[in-house]
Amino acid sequence: MKNALLLSLALITLGPIALRGQEDPAIQLMPEQPLFEVVLVDGTVLIGSIQEQSETTVVLVTLAGVTFELQRADIRSVAAASGSVVNSQFWRADPSSTRLFFTTTGRSLSRGEGYAGVYLLVLPFAAVGVTDRLTVAGGAPILFGEVQPAYLAPKLQVFRNATTQIALGTLMLIGDDLNVGVAYGVGTFGSPDVAVTGGIGFGYAGSDFSKNAVGMLGIERRVSGSIKLISENYFLPIDGGSLIVSAGIRILGKSLTGDVGLAGLIVGQDEPLCCLPLLNLSYAVGRLP
Repeated sequence: MKNALLLSLALITLGPIALRGQEDPAIQLMPEQPLFEVVLVDGTVLIGSIQEQSETTVVLVTLAGVTFELQRADIRSVAAASGSVVNSQFWRADPSSTRLFFTTTGRSLSRGEGYAGVYLLVLPFAAVGVTDRLTVAGGAPILFGEVQPAYLAPKLQVFRNATTQIALGTLMLIGDDLNVGVAYGVGTFGSPDVAVTGGIGFGYAGSDFSKNAVGMLGIERRVSGSIKLISENYFLPIDGGSLIVSAGIRILGKSLTGDVGLAGLIVGQDEPLCCLPLLNLSYAVGRLP
């Protein structure tokens, strides 16, 4: 069973390794050649570059090279497209790219962006970009009809470039006589479609910090416009070293994402515990279409 737990992790892990030294197939949209999403009155959605426009018409060239001369009266909306071009196909940006299944990545929401959802169907959560660097998340489990102690998780991005994002943050529990949490650092390395995230955290109670760190390794690999493979794994300094491993998929929509996966626990030399089903839903607001 232990081998079965690790196999799903290996399948995702080997993907980014195999791509090392190769050009990432995802070509990021260039500022000098922006793409736009044009939604027509009849519901048709077109993605492409605007070549000409006037008070009455818009000329759009799609990624396939097809030219449309559209009447403005037939257009419902025009907005910048957020995503990547892969093999002449447009892949929308992941609306939940600032997290894996549960934990955060080094990425940050932009100011005014946000999302809300539910973990495991019993833990509502929400996050908002206070600034382009500061993201604040929070939530509270609902068990047996009662709201249990809530958590608050502010995160400050301290470095970012095209391939690296690094952030510092804390996850703190909020409730009666509670003053415990985890302070952490996390970094995400790669593209929006193929990336590795690593983190290290120290638990605290009041002003006392644990001397033993918790490690986290996460992996993302986009395999299509609507599917991303995800693995999120932890090393826990208990019983000589324990592992929580998980793997699954993220189903990507324009604003809605759904995570489906399995998680298992390996404690020392004991028989692994398998498998906890994972099911998360999230809806993004304040994002570009």
